[in-house]
Amino acid sequence: MAAHSSSRQPFAWTEKDFHDDASPGKRQLAVALREVCRHLAIRSADGSTVLTHPTQAQAAKHLYIGESSLTRYLTGQYVPSEETTISIFETASRDAGGEQCVGVTKARLLELRALAEQERCGNCARHRAEARAARQELKASVEAQKRLTKEAEDQDAELRTLRRRYSALKQETLRIREVTEAGPQNRRPEELDATPLPVPPRDGDRQRSMKDVSAAQRITRRAEELAGGGRPDRVLALLRHTVEACTSQEMALLVALLRSKGQDELAGNFVHIYARDRSDRDVLRAALVLHEQDVVRDAEALLRGAAARQ
Repeated sequence: MAAHSSSRQPFAWTEKDFHDDASPGKRQLAVALREVCRHLAIRSADGSTVLTHPTQAQAAKHLYIGESSLTRYLTGQYVPSEETTISIFETASRDAGGEQCVGVTKARLLELRALAEQERCGNCARHRAEARAARQELKASVEAQKRLTKEAEDQDAELRTLRRRYSALKQETLRIREVTEAGPQNRRPEELDATPLPVPPRDGDRQRSMKDVSAAQRITRRAEELAGGGRPDRVLALLRHTVEACTSQEMALLVALLRSKGQDELAGNFVHIYARDRSDRDVLRAALVLHEQDVVRDAEALLRGAAARQ
């Protein structure tokens, strides 16, 4: 057992590999601490003999620190406190017979410790800055997610409202179509007193159709005259008056005439005013006539305009 002990290099445990995360400053401090620890005079249990090959556990006990802590100091993983650094140095100096025998002065050892501590604090500051930036980025991401969620909820609510309006308009259109196709004998009393629903021209409707066409032609000519004379205010007044007085059939014929004569702006204005000022029932009737006459785009514009005023 003695031969095995003497075959090892004294204080071999001070030659450990440095920790992977040991910075240059910590490594310099660890080298100085290793030099100091090699001057420890550790005695046997009975105190009669100084051990030439003390173990790390015996050295840690002699220094009154934990063995794992001593390992971390000597490998550059941890920086010991100033009190611990002074205690290690003074113990080794006492065992060696004075500070001049240790090979490292107390001032130099404390200087190395201060440099390692500053280096550690610099890393901590960098880590704190990185953590702060990460928190700010996370906060911005959370706020952006909340904003997007709110926008999605608002758009979903708007979409549900539009779907309800579309469903109501569709049901009313179907009801009007059913009433139109059913004939007067199946209408309710209040519907018999209402303005006749527009239907595609039939033989019995020839006189009415001619009258509607004539009225639409007169309004178109008058609108063209006012527009050609540079009187847009009078054109709008004419359109408003026409909206108030015309039937659904006349409205559809007037839009078709304006389109055929290239008066697209007048036609668009007329559809807009009609959708704004007439009741939903009148708008639906007019849209139905436009649709039956294959003026689909103006029918859709009429319905959209009525839905937008809700």
